[in-house]
Amino acid sequence: MAIPYLRNQFKSIVMTALATVSPSKKITWETFREMDIPEGDNSIYELINGEIMRRASPNSPHQRVSFKLSVEFGIYNKKKKAGEFFTAPFDVFFDEHTAEVQPDLLFVSNERSFIVQPNNGIVGAPDLIVEIISPGTVDRDRIMKKDVYERFAVKEYWVVDPAYKSVEVHVMENNRYQLFSFAEAKGKITSSVLPNFSLEVSKIFD
Repeated sequence: MAIPYLRNQFKSIVMTALATVSPSKKITWETFREMDIPEGDNSIYELINGEIMRRASPNSPHQRVSFKLSVEFGIYNKKKKAGEFFTAPFDVFFDEHTAEVQPDLLFVSNERSFIVQPNNGIVGAPDLIVEIISPGTVDRDRIMKKDVYERFAVKEYWVVDPAYKSVEVHVMENNRYQLFSFAEAKGKITSSVLPNFSLEVSKIFD
């Protein structure tokens, strides 16, 4: 019976923090870290552009696709040993106003292994980030996070949509994302970051 109260209490803390911050002043990572998430709250909180973002735990289609894609990445990397793949929850720290961002999947190449910290997740831009769309995250994944990843020069950004069984691969060209590869229901996608990688999308949606 205490959990709903705690959730409401935490929501109140977050709203109070937001209310006390002027439009010109963003919340910093230090302030965000001081906020206590009550036991039993399974929501995911991220700090993006100085604002606290909350989302519910992923649904089952999201988790099925995430698991299958992780398996495909694992098979690929066992052969290529191109770097390291990580799955959420795993924090990415971009700067003091965009921190503890939790992509669904990410890849760090061997050349950029120095951004993987023993106790602090990722500090810097991963080579590749994957976001899997869930109900309620469409705008965040397609607009807000895409803008963030583009601004911090993440080389490759995938948008995976279980509802449409589609995968979009965006790559950086002249400091902007351009569509590099796309498939819906059937067909293969490729990567500019992962050497010789290709994926038949039906493997992760069937």
